[in-house]
Amino acid sequence: MGIFHELLRCFLPTEEAFIFMWILALMGLAALYITIKKWISVNRSTDYNAPVLFEKIKSLIDSKKTEEAYQICVSAGSRALPMVLCAGIKKTMTSVEMVHSSMIEESTHISAVLERGLSYLVMFGNASTLMGLLGTVFGLIMSFAAVGQPGVAAVEKSALLASGISTAMNSTLVGLSISVPSVLAYSILRSKVDQALVEIDCYAIAVLKLLVPADISVKGRQTLVRRSRDGEEAADTDVTPMLNLMVMLIPFLLTSSEFVKIGAIELKLPESTEQSAGIQDGPVQQENSEVKLDLGIVITQKGFTVYHYFRKDSDSNVSAAEKKPDIPCVKDEYNYRALNNTLAEIKKKAVLEILKQYKSEQANDISLFQLSRELKKIDLSGNRLFSDNECIKIVAEDQIKYDVIVKVMDAVRGINTDHGEVTMFPDVSIAGGIIQ
Repeated sequence: MGIFHELLRCFLPTEEAFIFMWILALMGLAALYITIKKWISVNRSTDYNAPVLFEKIKSLIDSKKTEEAYQICVSAGSRALPMVLCAGIKKTMTSVEMVHSSMIEESTHISAVLERGLSYLVMFGNASTLMGLLGTVFGLIMSFAAVGQPGVAAVEKSALLASGISTAMNSTLVGLSISVPSVLAYSILRSKVDQALVEIDCYAIAVLKLLVPADISVKGRQTLVRRSRDGEEAADTDVTPMLNLMVMLIPFLLTSSEFVKIGAIELKLPESTEQSAGIQDGPVQQENSEVKLDLGIVITQKGFTVYHYFRKDSDSNVSAAEKKPDIPCVKDEYNYRALNNTLAEIKKKAVLEILKQYKSEQANDISLFQLSRELKKIDLSGNRLFSDNECIKIVAEDQIKYDVIVKVMDAVRGINTDHGEVTMFPDVSIAGGIIQ
């Protein structure tokens, strides 16, 4: 049921391509109305037993009971074959020479009535496909534009891009969901109409031979019905499959290249030797009263030491390599889960402090997932408090293996909570060696 909820959500005005969805919905309703109306009309016009009707009319004409045959055809109302036979029998009473032309005229009228409206189903079938593709292209443009904006973390790009492409493809799904039934309905109705016209042609010519004497019959004509498709030129090449292929292929290639790019971890080299020599203890007060979180991790063979704004060290004169780690190794194994939880607590404290500037004080028991959602609703362009709330610096000893650093990067970027995944510190910087 999730796909139906997703499709219904695309009709909301808050969605960027909602106008395309509403246009497709109107096309679908119009195609459904035409299909139902045409089905009823064709069934009503062909509601008769042609062989039985022909045998009855033939026996009456052979018995010179033309008036009675005429009344039978009139009693059939607007049914196709009786109307054509009625026109011929009626003209027999006044001018035998005009029977043939009268039946041709009536059969042409019946053919136009039966075929009227069928072309609209083809139009809606093609138009809904193209409109769906147009909505998809529009959604893809908006999706890639959002991912390409500066300030979007690499860890969020894949989620944003996948979500945007999924939403964009919904218009193609709806368009094809309208196009396929429309084409099927057209094919069924077209076949039913063609069968009725062939039946009319067959029995009308047979009755014509009974009504018109051989010496004045029109020779050289094998059919009475003039179909609307007679004499049409061959249709132009259908480029819709090619458009479908291109629209599916282009996003695949673009997303492939983008995901390859996303697969690399974004790192920032130190800006200068003095700044990257190590991680300083305690809060850092910047110019213009800007407060930095200044979050960093020192990786030693003993474990992890985490430095941040909220940390208070009593042994500030001890070097980072000699300090007892905040998260020591357990049986010579690094505790990445404890590191992940510790960073989540730091992230929660930082977000709470930021939200206090814009809203009333948040409850301490609120989850990090909810706090992150609240933070995304706020414009932080002029924020001077913890503007580096997504940044972290990592320093490691020379003996630390690269695999450990990679796992630390995975631990700092996000955390899985009971409510969902939360992005913590996707902006990772690698600093120099530890100050001795």
